[in-house]
Amino acid sequence: MAADVPVPLVDITTSRFQVGQVWEYHTRPTETGSVLTVVKVELQHGTEVAVHIHVDGLKLKTPNPDGKPGTTASHLPFSEEALTASVTHVVRHAATLPDFEEGYELWREAFLAGQAGVFSVTVAEVMDFIESTFSNQ
Repeated sequence: MAADVPVPLVDITTSRFQVGQVWEYHTRPTETGSVLTVVKVELQHGTEVAVHIHVDGLKLKTPNPDGKPGTTASHLPFSEEALTASVTHVVRHAATLPDFEEGYELWREAFLAGQAGVFSVTVAEVMDFIESTFSNQ
């Protein structure tokens, strides 16, 4: 790789978001107890920050009307700006990170192939989108 070509993904610690932070955020009305955990922070192609999160405390409606609601999103990638617009304050630091690696690796492969990016809307808007996708199945 040429010296002037940035590495596609590099872990960073210069963001306001740090691995292990557990944040409260502007939730949907039915998920006021939901929190998000920062699981990875990366610089994309030397320019944009990607903040990867795990979300707990969700109440996502599933395609099966008799099924239990989805309660977690194991991996979601956000722009730093979108996450900044979503969060309210740090509530604690996680002693151990939740499982996110499988979802991250799928995203990473797609990102490196030019087929994935990061969300540029709020966490609540992404939850609405996921839920609407479920209802269209």
